[in-house]
Amino acid sequence: MTMTSEELERFLTDFTNAVRVDVTPTYEALLREHRYVHGLHGQRDAVARLKREIVRLEGGGVFLFTGQIGSGKSTELMRLRAEIASPQVKAFYCDLTDWLNLNEPVTLGSFLVALLSAWVQEAGSIQGRQTPAERLRDFFRNTQLLPQGFDLGVDAAGLKAKVGFALQTDPSFRHHVSDALKNRQSSIVSQAHDFVRLLKDDLCSRGEKCVLIADSLEKLRGYGEQSESIYTSLQQLFLSDGAALRLPGLHVVYSVSPFLIEQNNQLPAQLGVGAVATMPSVHVFQRNSAQEDKDGVDAMLRLIQARFPRCMEVFSEQQLRYIAIQCGGDLRDYLRSIRVVLSDDIVSLPVSDEMVEYALQQIAPPKAIPNEHVAWLARLEASHEPELSEKITSLTLQQYLTSKHVLAYLNGSAWYAVHPMLRDWVQKRAAALKASSSATATATASG
Repeated sequence: MTMTSEELERFLTDFTNAVRVDVTPTYEALLREHRYVHGLHGQRDAVARLKREIVRLEGGGVFLFTGQIGSGKSTELMRLRAEIASPQVKAFYCDLTDWLNLNEPVTLGSFLVALLSAWVQEAGSIQGRQTPAERLRDFFRNTQLLPQGFDLGVDAAGLKAKVGFALQTDPSFRHHVSDALKNRQSSIVSQAHDFVRLLKDDLCSRGEKCVLIADSLEKLRGYGEQSESIYTSLQQLFLSDGAALRLPGLHVVYSVSPFLIEQNNQLPAQLGVGAVATMPSVHVFQRNSAQEDKDGVDAMLRLIQARFPRCMEVFSEQQLRYIAIQCGGDLRDYLRSIRVVLSDDIVSLPVSDEMVEYALQQIAPPKAIPNEHVAWLARLEASHEPELSEKITSLTLQQYLTSKHVLAYLNGSAWYAVHPMLRDWVQKRAAALKASSSATATATASG
């Protein structure tokens, strides 16, 4: 089909907006627009597991949801909210990226302020009762968690603009919250739990179950040396202050980094969790290998076809399969690389292989890797195990999972692989370093 330049521009504009990665569409919107792909992560359905356990469990409980960055966790948690909501269950979804500073260590005080405020904003108003926002205002006044004179207001819709903005941008605000809780932690946590009981009774006055989904804690990671202090603060939050996170009468789902589980595999037991729900990258490789898994790659193709049905006018099927494999099953990078191609100077269709290769280089993890880590990555690729040691800790693994130098899969038990676009380079670089080390040792012995 031949297009005029204006028609081509409109066509590519529509495609570009269909593959945006900076905006996460709601599950309801994806479903309504027939853009949600079922079974994208294989036969093991993490959301179905969570749903069953929440429906069966009486009272309250804590649930952990974890997985590889870029695997589509937020969409699946929105799906959980949509599927579990019923006359018997009220479910609330909170994205904590709107409330917490992702590049700073998190304290129990800041976390409670963010979580409770986000929940109240989602709850809105209750006709004929004290509103959730009024309850929250009273709680903050009684505990003095917020700085004196801070104008909270009574409008739930304005909480993000006030409390969320202060938590994200004002260090003195965060310090006040942290110090206030530290000085009276037992009393404030007790009052927070009382607030939770009262609000839960208001929202679920007919005995419904109440589910609170706290998304995006895994995005707290920072950069460089700062990342270690952030990971340490998350360990403190869940390992030492875990009792405060068990909110009475609520089923709470926390989306957390795999690092927390790697650091302490007893964490789920300490929190009273059953199985941890895990979202891996899409299984584009067969278990413990670099061989293509056709079902996984087919699922990636269904994703892009659902997003933009006319995608095959721009890319060949071979190109789309190649991009899926080179991205290692990472959904975010898959869409991003396609968008990079679309931003090129396209004057005719289909696009060239050169454009595809250029786009993939834009999303490839950097090769600025210390030599000792190159050798470790080569061992990991050979065994598909974490290969941890005294020098290569679970923190090291988490940092490389965050940067996507390493990807995690779950077809079978968990296994790891070096990013496909680095695999050959890592193996050749490790071999060269080993040969150089052997030559140096031989020369030293000869001398």
